[in-house]
Amino acid sequence: MKKVLFATTALVASAGFASADVALSGSAQMGVQGGSGDAVTQFVQDIDVTFTLSGETPGGITFGAAVDLDEDAGAVGTDDAGVAIFISGDFGTLTMGDTDGGFDAGMQEVNIGSPGSINDDETTHAGYSGNAGLDGTFDGQILSYSYSVSGFTITGSIEQDDGATIARPFNLPDDGTAADGLEADEVFGIGASYAGSFGGGSYTVGAGYQMTQDSHAAVAGDQELSIVGVSATVALDNGLSAGINYSQIDVDLGTVIAAADRSFSGTHVAVGASYSFGDFAVHANYGEFDWDSNATVEDATGFGLAASYDLGGGLSAHVGYGDSDIGSVNGVLTSTATSATAARTDASTWSVGLNMSF
Repeated sequence: MKKVLFATTALVASAGFASADVALSGSAQMGVQGGSGDAVTQFVQDIDVTFTLSGETPGGITFGAAVDLDEDAGAVGTDDAGVAIFISGDFGTLTMGDTDGGFDAGMQEVNIGSPGSINDDETTHAGYSGNAGLDGTFDGQILSYSYSVSGFTITGSIEQDDGATIARPFNLPDDGTAADGLEADEVFGIGASYAGSFGGGSYTVGAGYQMTQDSHAAVAGDQELSIVGVSATVALDNGLSAGINYSQIDVDLGTVIAAADRSFSGTHVAVGASYSFGDFAVHANYGEFDWDSNATVEDATGFGLAASYDLGGGLSAHVGYGDSDIGSVNGVLTSTATSATAARTDASTWSVGLNMSF
């Protein structure tokens, strides 16, 4: 495929503003995917186009926006998905739109250095966490503020309550009524990270916290969902990189569940490592969710593998594999105290194909 080149365009906004730059980038993928269970062996193709707009005032304030056309901005329940707008200066950076909340901003994922796969097999298995926390509880539109100094970055965020009944995060239970879902207050998040270096490599450590209250549609009160986590990654100059993260989810559903203990917790832990040598890159990660015995969420484990070969000029070959092991639900499912009967499920996905970067 012919490489797409897009010349930077100067846009004269007004006499009071400097010119703004508009750039275009993208990628395309083609291959085959399949797996066990409900997975079907089939062709897979994807294209991602991103417009990036940026500018700077004479006073040194930068501003911009990004539009990711890979996102479906017209889908039900979304509001300008794939769009983020920012303004930045000595005061920090203020971003509004489809961006990371505080928890995700502070945490690092364990797929550091991963070459990726065309079906994201290594990051979609049941044991993987992308550290989204409670992001997307409503329509996914987030207001975040971050400030960086001397390697430290701190980020605070809020996702507003848009009045809609939300999807159930962490697979939380139906309340057994017609109000199938949760209604919550705003989601607040905060995260912090520190990036440093040493002889032969660099490292990043981080932590995050996110929470929301009044989290159930059928019950008044101060039910609360929260998640807190810590993470660390290291990247060596010899091509080896590794990461680890840990998080705890706490759930208080008040009188929603007809059981003696209506609060429960779960933990997630994951590790990953990558190695690049010449034109080759390989990656592996493992993760698990472990919930209390009275939790209404399934325990799950999984691992992912990815490998690539760089053919040059932006073209690379990729292969990926993901394996998931989902256990039966620990506790009750609904307010009627119906016992969980979900059977243990094993599933896997794989993909092989080409990635094109433009």
